[in-house]
Amino acid sequence: MWIRGVTVLLAAVLLVSGCVRTNDGVREVRTDEAVANRVSAALEYLQMDRPNEARQHLVRALEMDNRNARAHNAMALLYRYEDDAEREEEHYRKALRADRDYAPARTNYGTMLLREGRYREAVRELRRAADNQAYDRRALAYEHLGRAHVQLEQPEEALAAFNRAVRLDRNAVRPYLELARLHHEKGNFRTAANYFGEYTNRVGGVDNQGPRALWIGIRIAEANGNRRERETMERVLEEEFPRSPEFRAWREWREQEGYS
Repeated sequence: MWIRGVTVLLAAVLLVSGCVRTNDGVREVRTDEAVANRVSAALEYLQMDRPNEARQHLVRALEMDNRNARAHNAMALLYRYEDDAEREEEHYRKALRADRDYAPARTNYGTMLLREGRYREAVRELRRAADNQAYDRRALAYEHLGRAHVQLEQPEEALAAFNRAVRLDRNAVRPYLELARLHHEKGNFRTAANYFGEYTNRVGGVDNQGPRALWIGIRIAEANGNRRERETMERVLEEEFPRSPEFRAWREWREQEGYS
């Protein structure tokens, strides 16, 4: 998922490109194209769960240009795949030293910081990525920025970030769930229901929701007096996720509310 959206090409094709012929007839490697080809091949191998082949291409790319931001970002993704956070962070930092405006690396770095619980640092990196007007995935940066603000208990900032995410990406999904939850917590129950309804439509119905979404939806439906919707989601939660923390929270909630 963390390398979703990366454009990759067939490795066999990539390896024969990136060269030009000089006036003397001597083949000369065009470094920028050769590095880009190596990085694309590496990302394809990583998507195929073949990290060793990916590493070979990335090592060669960095030998050709050790200050290539895209190559360092890809190497960081390889270390993410291998669950090596220390080296992952090292290569994000190298990518951003090479090109401070390379937003994909800054977004990935911010996401890593979020995953590591370093929320204030995550906000700083994700804000910079989201503010980059040339970046075509600003919505993703705003989505992760919203998550960081949630962890810092900054609901207004989180709402603003998730709102930007849905405005920038017509296909957004998760931000609608987060907006529904935040508005429910603020007591804006109708607004919460609207956002949750949009989320439900985008995932293809209640049956396609996970336990967290169902638990959020149950409370929103209850707050709006939508008994039928609540009971439908309760049935799915009980039948599909009886061992989830959300199921246990729902059972405790039912007891407190006096449901039989």
